[in-house]
Amino acid sequence: MKIESDKLSILLVEDNEDDVLIAQRAFKEFKFITAVHVARDGQEALDMLTASGSRGAAKPLRPSMILLDITLPLMDGIAVLKRLKADPALRLIPVVMLTTSSRNEDIVRSYENGAASYITKPASLEDFLELARRFEMYWVSVSKLPY
Repeated sequence: MKIESDKLSILLVEDNEDDVLIAQRAFKEFKFITAVHVARDGQEALDMLTASGSRGAAKPLRPSMILLDITLPLMDGIAVLKRLKADPALRLIPVVMLTTSSRNEDIVRSYENGAASYITKPASLEDFLELARRFEMYWVSVSKLPY
């Protein structure tokens, strides 16, 4: 997986349509995102990443990063995270938990299972824009990703 060092493609795994729209709008404001792919549940995300199942693509998706909600239909975010980290083809993709939960149990379980970061979702577009700005600063300007 090779992309320009200052660009990211993201798989957003989110079932809440309002949160999807806010995230897409916020990331559109910044030029560091080349694409935002959306999966509405955990199984769809795995299908997209492995090109399997009835919703899988012809070619597996290889985003620079995965933004993963915990509360999802069909398969919760922790189960998806475990599957991602168990797959040699997917385990190096950084997974950032992006969820409304601030429960310590969810935070601990996320890190125990290989999450790169844990972020509580902002409630407003303005706050999400600020989060996206900080996200860009860290993941594009500071951090090195394993391409």
